[in-house]
This record gives sequence, structure tokens and C-alpha cells, in this order.
Amino acid sequence: MGILRVSVEERVRIDAVAAMLHLTVAGSSVFAGGVALRKAAEIRELVAVLAEHGVGEDDLSVVGLQADAAGGLLNKSQKVSMQLQVRVDTDRLGAVLGVLTNRSGVQLTDVEWTYDEFDASIAAAAEAMTKARRKAEALAAAAGQRIVGVAEISDSWSRFSAPRPLGAMRSMSAAPKAEATLDLGFELSGSTELNVHLSVDYQIGD
Repeated sequence: MGILRVSVEERVRIDAVAAMLHLTVAGSSVFAGGVALRKAAEIRELVAVLAEHGVGEDDLSVVGLQADAAGGLLNKSQKVSMQLQVRVDTDRLGAVLGVLTNRSGVQLTDVEWTYDEFDASIAAAAEAMTKARRKAEALAAAAGQRIVGVAEISDSWSRFSAPRPLGAMRSMSAAPKAEATLDLGFELSGSTELNVHLSVDYQIGD
């Protein structure tokens, strides 16, 4: 009895399950009265509005701030810009973008897509296993052998990973309009290629 090792690559397109929105929010000092950064008025208002569209407070993170005026430490009168990240499921993305484009002082600078590689890899690995079996049977037959068992199976996956910049959306300075789902005329979603590598050691014999 011998071992026949077969390797197969399976490539599939997968859709994003969520988007990480990178925002810049202009506002007054975030340390007024010793209030913590996350409790700044602008952030509280944004959290409340996003909650109406299914985005929880845990989906929002403050990742940085930048003073608009040079010199010294932050004070009560100094203007700052806050950098935020907001995770949004793709089925809510249009509604959330509609909200953001109607918020004064909010600028969308980037969109980064989130994928469920594990779930997507299951079907791809199963398809790769079917192909591996076909290949192994053909090779074994050509050698005058047959498949009698499987000794070992291993798989791994990888995907192309890169932010999907949309370019900065307009910073609203005019009075907000009625909020509506943002309609770009096409489905706003990300996709990428998932590569699944499968290696199978088959036992072969007469």
C-alpha cells in the first residue's frame, strides 16, 4: 500500500458581510468639563442617530483626534477633528450612508470591507475535495492502482485584502436634509477572491 498526495486550488468570489466606515467628525473640544472622548457631544449625537439604523455603540470606535489650531494642549475652546470607525452590516449600509451624508461636519474618508472567510471556505473546500478525488482516481488508475482510503487531509485559505477607498464624501456644511437611503444606482457592496488550498494523502493499493 502506498500514498498518493493530491493538491488542489479552488478560487471563489465572496461578498462582504460588513463595511468598516472611516469617518472624520469636526467638533469642539472633546475634553470640555473633563468629559471622556467617547462622550463628546458630537459622538453622542452620532451614536444616537446610528442606533436608529441598527448600529450599536460597540460598533463605533474613536481612533484618533487632531487639533485644528496649533500650539499647546487641548482646551475648552479649541476645535478638533475626531477620527472614527463604524462597523455596518452591508444590508444597512445604504441607510447609514444616507444618514452620514446629511450630518453636518461628518466626512467619510474610506470604506474597508469585512468578509467571513471561514464560512465561505467550507463550500470551496468541499468542491476542492471533489476535484481532488477525481484527480486521485485518475492518477491511481494510470498507475494500475486504486484508492483504498484517505490518510490525511489539510486545507488553508487566503484572500486579497485591501481597503476599498471611495474617496472623501462631501462634508455637509449646509442645513441637513431629510434622511434617506443613499441610492447610487447600483448595489453598494464589496467582493474579493478567496483562494482555498487543499492537500489530500490517499492510500492506494492493487
